[in-house]
Formats: sequence, structure tokens, C-alpha cells
Amino acid sequence: MMMENDCRKKILRCILESALVYLGLLAFISILSQSILYRHTEKLFASAVLIMSASYMYKNRKRYLAICGTAEFLLLSVLLIYYFVNDGSQTSLVVDYMSFSLNAICLVTLINSLLNYKLSKQILAGLCLLPVLTVAVVSWGYYLSTGAWFASDTLLAVMQSNFNESKEYLSDYLSATGLAVGIVILLAVIKLWWTLSSLNFFREQRWLKIWVALTVLACLIVGYKTRNNLVVNIVRDARSNLQKYDAFQAMQAKRKEQVKIALQDDNAANGIFVLVIGESQNKEHMSVYGYNRKTTPWLEEVFRQDNFLKFTNAYSCHTHTVPVLTYALTAKNQYNELQLEHAISLLEAAEAAGYETAWLSNQVKYSAWDTPITVIAREANQQSWLNHNIGETTATNFYDLKLLDSINNLKITDKMLVVIHLMGNHSTYEERYPQAFEKFSGNNKGVDKYDNSILYNDYVVSQIYEQVQKLQGFKCLIYFADHAEAVEEKLGHDSGRFVWSMTHIPMYIGFSEAFRQKDAAMVNTLRNSQDKEFTNDLIFNMMLGLMNIKIQDIYEQENDITRAYYNDDIRRFKTLYGKKLVREDLQ
Repeated sequence: MMMENDCRKKILRCILESALVYLGLLAFISILSQSILYRHTEKLFASAVLIMSASYMYKNRKRYLAICGTAEFLLLSVLLIYYFVNDGSQTSLVVDYMSFSLNAICLVTLINSLLNYKLSKQILAGLCLLPVLTVAVVSWGYYLSTGAWFASDTLLAVMQSNFNESKEYLSDYLSATGLAVGIVILLAVIKLWWTLSSLNFFREQRWLKIWVALTVLACLIVGYKTRNNLVVNIVRDARSNLQKYDAFQAMQAKRKEQVKIALQDDNAANGIFVLVIGESQNKEHMSVYGYNRKTTPWLEEVFRQDNFLKFTNAYSCHTHTVPVLTYALTAKNQYNELQLEHAISLLEAAEAAGYETAWLSNQVKYSAWDTPITVIAREANQQSWLNHNIGETTATNFYDLKLLDSINNLKITDKMLVVIHLMGNHSTYEERYPQAFEKFSGNNKGVDKYDNSILYNDYVVSQIYEQVQKLQGFKCLIYFADHAEAVEEKLGHDSGRFVWSMTHIPMYIGFSEAFRQKDAAMVNTLRNSQDKEFTNDLIFNMMLGLMNIKIQDIYEQENDITRAYYNDDIRRFKTLYGKKLVREDLQ
């Protein structure tokens, strides 16, 4: 009878404690978000019951609660970051994250306690606490260094970077505070690891084993139901995009067959078309766009000529290179429903229309080979990768001017598309230009270095133009940057810290005199469109227009700025893959 009363008391106490944990978590989230949907919190209550009921299985209940409380504190602390930098619109995902983390901690402690040997306990405890360490350190370190939430776009960029590129980024943005907090979190997790590996059940009895088994099963069920949550979705979304990229590569052969069938005629223009892709270039730091420092003397000079056009309202469709060029160089864009794996690339279209294609790059090969950009580049008939021998670094062997040698080595034909991918203004800025171009100083050091890289970029493109315009059959050079850089704000181009300056890219065209005369109507249309809004995911259609390549159900005339029927309705333009409307920047 006494045992039954004791059992009843423990059950009532467990329910009361669970209710207090549940209400405490609701209060926490309500304070942060100012609102909460209580009808979606039943899984959170179930998680609270599970973690509190498990506490009665242990000899040292206080130690168990201390472990769970500390681990949960580390995991839930990242929600402070989320609400510091977001509007709190994903409350249901936040609540599910709370529930998921409670279940994960409960599950870890239970499974770890089932082991009998100290070493096996320590190994499992270390493996299980690694995600806790990762979530807390990455979230807080990133926030304290950048002021932003670590989102899926950021993770995707990290996954596609090599070690040295990540190291360069950290050296530019890692703060002492972020490093200190990371060390504190690491020490806390080490303490958790040591304590968790010494945690044992109260006693070995049959009913206890059943209780453990049922609790583990319940944790797995509730954890599965809350797997769609704020933090897990970051990894899931990044992985989903990588899978799309893999599918893009797998479908390459099929796309090539399809484009041959869809090609409407063989009247594509003869001549040499040169597409130059800049990197991390912000037009607000170009004197040709009104910047107070003379960073683009060549462009200022050539824009006085009739054969050069400058676009004033060009935006990038994203703030990271891979998502930008994945759209810019394929038929996929923000305005259609085409699946990426079915989106033919610019080089595939050009080759089907009879063009010899070339890809000349000063970008590193290592991080590129697993992305659609390099799948596209590999299709080129002629390729030159200046960094193909160094692989695991973003530091170049050569400055961009070395690409002139690659141009000299081209096998020229009368119908050709040449794509030149610059290292441009990629951080670390001082590594992008020789000492002779160290002209600007006395301002913010980061801005000075960036402006020097802009000055050098102007010189590089001038030399590229001088060289290609001498080629027999040269038609035009089109230049655009993949994305810009928030230099003044010291935010780089991380979409997690989005500001509009990250999308303010330059775009311009230089025509040969022969092209200007033969295609006067097209040149005039482009001249009249210089101030129209444009996002660089429409480069694909623009290039098809310039080269007069018509592909059924692929070419989109409303997205081709070379034509009079280009849709310039400002309400439709967007960036960040549709998350931001361009008109918001113009208000």
C-alpha cells in the first residue's frame, strides 16, 4: 500500500513538474515572439513529460536534471538569435524545435545509460553531444561575428567551399567575442560529456527496463513528428539543394538531346560573343555609376562611345555565386516553374546551335567541381582553369590579367561563345590586385582594399576587351557580376545578413561596329532599356537573344531584354530566389 502511494505521488509530481517545464518554455517563446499558437504545443508537453518521467529512473536525479537542463539551455539559447534578427513568423517551427531538442536529450541520456562499460559510454556521449556543440557554437559564433542567423543558404555556401576559403572568411569576420563564447560552450559540453558518461539508472529491475523501452519508443515517435523544425530544416534545405545540383548533373546527356530537338532553326548569328562574369562587384563602388573615387577610369571613357551601354538597375538574383550562376547560365530563373535538372545550360544551347564554346576561369577548381557551375563549364569545347593545379585554396596563382594568355591560346572559329569567369573582387580583397594598383588609402581599410580591387578589375576588363575586339568576327562583350558585396556594412555577401547593396551589380555591353550597324534595331532596343529593372537570372535569355538562338518552350521572349517585348513591370522583379521584391529597394 505504501509503495502504491509512493508511486502515485511520483506520478503526480512528475505531471506537475512537466507542466511547469511546459509553461516555462511557453512563457519563454511568448516573450520572444509576442504570440504563440497553443493548439500546436501538445507535442511540447509530451516531450516535457518524457524528459521529467525519465528523471525518476536515475540514482542521482539532480545530476540527470543538471545534464538535461544545461544541454537544453545551450540548444534553446539559439532561439534568442533567431528572434533578434527575424520577425518570429515561424513560431510553429520554433515550438517543434523545442520539443525535438527535449526528446533528443532524453533519448541520448537513456541510451547512454543502458551501456555497461565506461569507455563505450564516453564514446557514445561524445558522439551524441557533438550536435549540441555544433548547433550552439555555430549559431552563436556566427551571430556574434556577423549579426545574422545561420540559415540554409549560408550552410550551402559553406558546404561548397573548401577549407582555405572558409578560413579566409573566418579571418575576415570572426570576432573575439564569438571566439570567447565558442570556447565557453565547448567547456560546458566537455563537462556535460564527462557527467553524462557517469550517469547510471537507479536499479536494475524488470519494470525499469520496460519503462526505459517505452520512454525510448515515445521519444522516437515524438522526435519523428517534430523533425520539421527551425534548426533541422537548415540542414534539410541545404541538402535538398545539393540533391537538385546532383540531379542537374545526372540529366546532362538527356538535356543535350532535348535541346537539339527543340532548336527551331539554324539561323544563329555568326561571330564571337564574349560573356565576362565578375565576382562580388558592387556598382556603388564604381565611379562610372557615381562613386566619388575614380575606380573605373576605363569604363568612364568607353561609355562616351556609342558602342557601349551601361545598365543602371541590374540586380543579382541571389547573393551567393552558386545559386546566382545556376540560374544565370541555365533556362531556370525566378519567374518560371522549370525544374533545374531539366533546365538546359547556355553552353548546351550554344553548342546545339553550332557554336564552339570556351570557358576560361580564374576561379578555383576544388569547390567548383561539385556544383552546376562546373557541370556547365565542363561542357565547353575549350577550357582553361588557371588554378587547376592548386585546388584547395582561393588564393590564386595569378591575378585575373593572366586570363589574357588563355584568350591568346583559344582556337578561334567563326561562330563562338567565350565565357570568362574572373576572381574579381572576391575577399580577401588585397589578394585580388598587384601592388601597383594600391591607390586608395585613408578611408576604412576594408573599403580601401575593395576599391583598389575595383580599380584593378576595370583595368583587367579593359585589356580583355582590347584583346577580344581584335578577333575577326568579334560581335560583343557582355559583362555582369554574379552578386555584389556589402562593403560599407562589413557584411560580405551572406544572404543571412541580407541588405540590398549585396544585389547592386554592374552590367554593361560593348559592341563591335559591325554588330552595331547590322543589328541596329537590337542595339537601339537595348539602349532604350538601360534604365529598366533586370535580374541576372535573365542573362540566359539575353544571350540567346543576342546570338539569335530560338529554342521552343525554352527561350522566353518576355525575359529577353534585347527585345521590345521584354516585360519591364517592376512589380515582378525579385531576388533571393523570390524572397525579396526589387521594388522594396526602390521605395
